[in-house]
Amino acid sequence: MKFRALKTLAAIAAFQMSLVATTAFAASVVPMDLEQIVAAAQHIVHVRCTSNAVESDPMVGIVTVTGFVVLDRAKGGNGTTFTVRQAGGELNGVAIDYHVPKFRVGEEYVLFMPEPSKLGLASPVGLAQGAFSVAPGPAGSKAVGNGRDFGELLGGVDPAKLPPGVRARLHQEPRPRTPRMELGEFMALTRGKAVTQ
Repeated sequence: MKFRALKTLAAIAAFQMSLVATTAFAASVVPMDLEQIVAAAQHIVHVRCTSNAVESDPMVGIVTVTGFVVLDRAKGGNGTTFTVRQAGGELNGVAIDYHVPKFRVGEEYVLFMPEPSKLGLASPVGLAQGAFSVAPGPAGSKAVGNGRDFGELLGGVDPAKLPPGVRARLHQEPRPRTPRMELGEFMALTRGKAVTQ
């Protein structure tokens, strides 16, 4: 029995070390453009966070399970709710942080989610690169952003395929940084890219 417990602890430690290595690698990769993020996503959803629960997991140690209600969907399934299980969290005074995106109850996001791993875990494509927060925009609209310049994110996109407002902003001289895009334009753009892949 004691040998079995040690074997289980060794397996958990090995998995956690591989997850840390994977997270460090993912955080240091070259930035992805929108085409790459869309291609790697199984689901592209505009969601509102409804819950966060931290649970013990026999393989990973601690997981955070986040529940969402789906407000719009550009790619994948057709459910009205969406759940994300990510490694890490804080439970019983133990905190494990793999630097995965964190979500706040009541806030809206556009998520680009890959297929879950064999352990049922998934974080947004490219970690923070595939998680866009939704915030109030001008004149009561909503805007999305994740801290990156949309000019950089849309660098490989044919300008003729961009929404007119985005195209105009990206071609201003000198081009101002564009950290946010109108939510409707963004969802239309990603929906169009998802269809062509």
